[in-house]
Amino acid sequence: MKRNRLLSLATASLLAVTLTACGGGDDEASSGEGPPEMPASADDIDGEIDTSKVRSELTVGVDNPYYLFHHDIFMAEELGYFDEVGIDDVEVVTVEDPLPALIGGSLDLALYDTDSAIAAAAEGADEVTFIGSYLGGEANILGVGPGIDSAEDLAGKTITGGQFGSRNDFLIRRLLTDNGVNLDDLELVSTGGQSNERLQAVLSGTVDGASLQLRHRSLLEKEGGKFLFEEVYDVPQNGWSTAELLSESPETVAAFLAATLKARQFITDPANKEEVLAKAEELDFELPQEYKDAYEEENAPDYHTSDGGFEVADLDGFVEEQISLEEIPEGTEWRDHTNLVPLWRAQAANGLELRPAVEDVVQ
Repeated sequence: MKRNRLLSLATASLLAVTLTACGGGDDEASSGEGPPEMPASADDIDGEIDTSKVRSELTVGVDNPYYLFHHDIFMAEELGYFDEVGIDDVEVVTVEDPLPALIGGSLDLALYDTDSAIAAAAEGADEVTFIGSYLGGEANILGVGPGIDSAEDLAGKTITGGQFGSRNDFLIRRLLTDNGVNLDDLELVSTGGQSNERLQAVLSGTVDGASLQLRHRSLLEKEGGKFLFEEVYDVPQNGWSTAELLSESPETVAAFLAATLKARQFITDPANKEEVLAKAEELDFELPQEYKDAYEEENAPDYHTSDGGFEVADLDGFVEEQISLEEIPEGTEWRDHTNLVPLWRAQAANGLELRPAVEDVVQ
């Protein structure tokens, strides 16, 4: 098997050149049989993958260069799980927003925010289909600089959750309120960038506190700061989506999920931490000790969802919140833009319970 090529693309023009060169997989395994029909019950789910119908080469997009968003793929390759389902090569493209390339057909699958994929489909990108959860835990953390030890110490301080109106901004306001902080007593500011940039803003003293991620704990503590408040919610915030491939070769979608879910069973077992991290370092991912320290938290089975599933009530609540934030169009029904048959087949292939239950999704 060819080694995955993990590409970090800095500009839209570079993305266009790369995707024009590689394209989505297009080989004899494309059946063109249409998307799989929803089953009447769990008894209709077939966990056997027909490798003769599986496309051998795939191009997938992810939106984050951090190894957590890649390791299901490179471990599925390392452990031979792609070979088992008839996939020879998976090329990974890292780009800030993979949806345009997915819609345009240059990507076969995309790992991206669940709400963004559902919103894109609801707004007219009809072929975009959400197919399963990747991160089912959502960390809501207020990291603060030295000298801040309580809610009272936040009075007059500068706090950011990122850009105003974003989900992170919404969450940090909720976290502060839940912990008895009057938002009028501090200064909330809007900032760009992702969580790594917010961490640097705290470390440099540009802000006194910010919305951070689990992997930032020891980095912050080393500089005298701390996680002042933290909660982890059950939210299927991030997952795999596909478009044309679901109609052209549904067997390939099920095969990809079966292989990566099998890898995820390996990854979420803490006993395999050193092997996974060693492979990540071999592939030149940035892994300071602080990131390694967060392995167990970030790869806990209920955070890096070990079965690829979710609870229907959790996705219902997430979509409702994102509608209220105007991130998803009013009246959107997520079931209209979701097909879980490949996920259920992948779960069955790995001997996992079907989650969510078929009867909770099929209406």
